[in-house]
Amino acid sequence: MVSSTHTAPRMHLLDVLRFGAALAVVLYHFTATPTADRYWGVDVSVLFAGVNEVTRYGWLAVEAFFVISGFAILWSVQGRTLAQFTGSRVGRLYPAFWACVAATAALQSLWDGGRHLSAAETLANATMAPDLFGAEPSQVVYWTLLVELKFYLLIGVALAVGPLTRGRAVVLALGWPAVGMVISGLGYPWLAELLSARHAVYFGIGMLLFVLWRDLTSRGEEPSVGRRAPSTRAVGAALAVLVVAGAERVVHAAGLATELQGVEVDPVVSVGVLLAGIALVAAATHPRATVRHRGAASACVTAGALTYPLYLVHTQFGWAVTEWLSTAGVGTWPTLAAAVGVSLLLAAAIHHGVEQPSSRPLRRAVTERLQDAAPLAPPALPDDGRPTLSGGAAHDHGRVVAGTTAGTAPLHAMLR
Repeated sequence: MVSSTHTAPRMHLLDVLRFGAALAVVLYHFTATPTADRYWGVDVSVLFAGVNEVTRYGWLAVEAFFVISGFAILWSVQGRTLAQFTGSRVGRLYPAFWACVAATAALQSLWDGGRHLSAAETLANATMAPDLFGAEPSQVVYWTLLVELKFYLLIGVALAVGPLTRGRAVVLALGWPAVGMVISGLGYPWLAELLSARHAVYFGIGMLLFVLWRDLTSRGEEPSVGRRAPSTRAVGAALAVLVVAGAERVVHAAGLATELQGVEVDPVVSVGVLLAGIALVAAATHPRATVRHRGAASACVTAGALTYPLYLVHTQFGWAVTEWLSTAGVGTWPTLAAAVGVSLLLAAAIHHGVEQPSSRPLRRAVTERLQDAAPLAPPALPDDGRPTLSGGAAHDHGRVVAGTTAGTAPLHAMLR
């Protein structure tokens, strides 16, 4: 069994990576999308000529978020029941999201340039799945949250069926993308969308990175106990297959990005950015990638805490600031700095004013309600000897992720 008897350190570098990915998405929306042209009043590919050559690839940060989510969610389920996992996700995601939906609705009532939704559409947004009700997302990035919810649902089903063994995690990481590719190839777009076929491969990459991380931190214990459990080498080969599949999807997406942005988005560069992102996730989660200086560690935690609310709030508020200041004749760079700064300040306000006081009580309430109908203890190891992904101190790992690094809501605004 893959077990651990020590407490894993916080993955501070993963917090930094998440925050960097969020900033990449922010700059992509402010300096590279055609939507931004409307608020700047000029073509952003001309206004930010040099910068745009870099920020036009910012949509790839969403793929990095999905990879991180695949890793962090497997980490966060360790030692948890289905009720505890569900409670942790609801408590982590919804308080900040509801605050952002309400704040965005207030902004849209005052600003002519934003998305104008009815009260019913705003309520539909509060579910985090407005598309299911035929409503437009109140901020452009919110479509990615539904992709995340589908991944959480998949993990929840896996936990409900039985223990999430190491072998089952590998099958899930490979099987979900494979099924999605087959369905897409057969011409069932609605079913492919239901299964998030376009994005499954990135979650799968993150899941396999977690399995390999567990192998590295097992202190020499044999990771392939049981005849049906995959070896570390087999997991590495599976990871390589998914990376190739992810690169193929990025090549296709680069063509769509070129059409959307009106400038060339090089597929080779796009693949390079993807590979660099995956490598950075692997490096940030390596057992030796630790931050020991207390001040630096605190800064990393702060960056991680701001990532999710920054991702949620930045588009509409940043574009509003951009339009107001650019119309008033304020310079380009001060306007961009103000748009980013306001987004960061709002993110900090949401984190300190909403997330910190609300997340834990909501998590506890949801967990207790669900435990009335679910067993408290995590499922036992099956008799065939296959190793679970949890161990003696794994619940500690889960608490750390849920508290600092597993708010990987997606975190995730590619192209649309």
